[in-house]
Amino acid sequence: MENKKIGIIAGYGKFPVLYIKELKSKGFDIHVCAIEEEADKSLETYADSLMYISVGQLGKLVDFFKSRGVEELIMAGKVKKTLMFKKIKPDIKAITLFLSLKDRKDDTIMNGICNFLSKEGLKVIPQTEHISSVFFPRGVISKRSPNKKEMEDIEFGLAAARVIAAADIGQTAVVKDKSVMALEAVEGTDEAILRGGKLASGGAVVIKVNKPNQDLRFDVPAVGEKTIESLIASNSTCLAFEAQTIVLNKEEFIKKADEASIAIYVI
Repeated sequence: MENKKIGIIAGYGKFPVLYIKELKSKGFDIHVCAIEEEADKSLETYADSLMYISVGQLGKLVDFFKSRGVEELIMAGKVKKTLMFKKIKPDIKAITLFLSLKDRKDDTIMNGICNFLSKEGLKVIPQTEHISSVFFPRGVISKRSPNKKEMEDIEFGLAAARVIAAADIGQTAVVKDKSVMALEAVEGTDEAILRGGKLASGGAVVIKVNKPNQDLRFDVPAVGEKTIESLIASNSTCLAFEAQTIVLNKEEFIKKADEASIAIYVI
């Protein structure tokens, strides 16, 4: 008989809430370990059990899930890498793990955590395993289509974004007139959009891509209402992203884009 218990490691944003709602509709018991510096407080409304931890409390996380009889975990929502450079207090398990890593790239850290959890009897499954309603088909999904100049910037920006994605630096490029205004690094997508949009003085195009050989257990690219708000705040006019990108609150996402006459193109 299928174990209908699922553990969620919940980070930043609305994706954990969206995921929990969908899993609940399929009859799962949801047990959530939420990163207290990041997680949405509304998680408490939907989880069957919930515990807050700080980044670095791996031992506490393992004990929580094992005590609930959880065998499979889903990582939902971002954990900003900038937290790694703040005054966190890792436990002995986290210290041992981080000392074993060859570098501090995102994929290195996340693969290390997944391998650690597997050794503890907790399997991290792909974020996409139980949810399919969060993706859009390829093509224009907004009322306004990208114009010729924006399409040229999308093609130009794709190459730049794929370079940094392959190097595990970031996944977003901000472009205007075939010139790179900003590339995403540790600050994340929204801050990169704001920075690039400011340098462009309006009219920028934002391109977000997947990493080569994307590991679907973690860091599947995501966009949402906050992405559109960042485009609006920076006077950017177009957003393009690859089809294997999670779109949060799809209806509101498109509504906000259309109200601001922002073109959305799925690559």
